Amino acid sequence: MSTQSAEQRISSATGYLLLRLGGLVRDRVEGELRPWGVTGKELRVMSFAHGREASQRDLCELSGLDRTTMVAVIDKLERLGYATRARSEADRRKQLVLLTDRGRRAVEEAVTRMTEVEADFLSPLDPAERGLLNEMIARLYAAHRPS
Repeated sequence: MSTQSAEQRISSATGYLLLRLGGLVRDRVEGELRPWGVTGKELRVMSFAHGREASQRDLCELSGLDRTTMVAVIDKLERLGYATRARSEADRRKQLVLLTDRGRRAVEEAVTRMTEVEADFLSPLDPAERGLLNEMIARLYAAHRPS
């Protein structure tokens, strides 16, 4: 029997700490993205569409978003003037998502800002620790990623 209370066991559990840390990162990112009018989810889709011809299905797979959510994201990106939809010339069944010039600029600016935010957030760790943390998280994600 553990001498720690249930509250202590939960509040010190790695999963709980990851969940709380993820919430802190999300809140910081969402705040920093306000000037572009997008959320982290929308920036993720834009970054995957940047520099490539990507279908809505491709973007679902790359971003981990379901089709219904993807439609809403692309609708918003179109309203903001960041993206357009177009039929693929090679396969008329495919709906491509293409970034506009404005969308490409927004992605470049916002991703640059996110890199700065991440560096600031991780500043309590030295560069070697940051690399190790990233490596361990990537390994865990790869092992548990939904197929």
